[in-house]
Amino acid sequence: MRLHAIMGLGLSMWMLSVSAQAEGIRAEGAWARAMPPTAEAGGGFVTLHNDTDSAVRLVNAHNSRVDHMEIHTMTMEDGVMKMRRLPDGIEIPAHGKVELKPGGEHLMFIKPNPILSAGETVEVELEFSTGERQSIRFEVKERPPVAGH
Repeated sequence: MRLHAIMGLGLSMWMLSVSAQAEGIRAEGAWARAMPPTAEAGGGFVTLHNDTDSAVRLVNAHNSRVDHMEIHTMTMEDGVMKMRRLPDGIEIPAHGKVELKPGGEHLMFIKPNPILSAGETVEVELEFSTGERQSIRFEVKERPPVAGH
């Protein structure tokens, strides 16, 4: 009888953890670009899924190795690609996703010490408008090949 109670409790706790994850923000495919030795900043990329009934904003990111992190976007203006900080963060629509990727919205690791090197993993704490914070592991990779090349 006691074994059944323990198994039931364990199953209940597992089901709660699965449902809590399904109702929140999920991160997928987190990676950061390896940096050359003299670089002052590097990019981080991830797909964020919002499994809630309300839009949520990614408002900040934190990492202990950097001076600070920023949320950025890249846009084409008069034939020139420009990067700018998004002080209000990025909205993740209800039951939707946002892809932080090269050439679009992304995270910036400002003044990392030491620089981000291929093959390592760095922990980033994402901060959302709900007050939730979530730690994500970013795999540091060399620049990925361009499709079709």
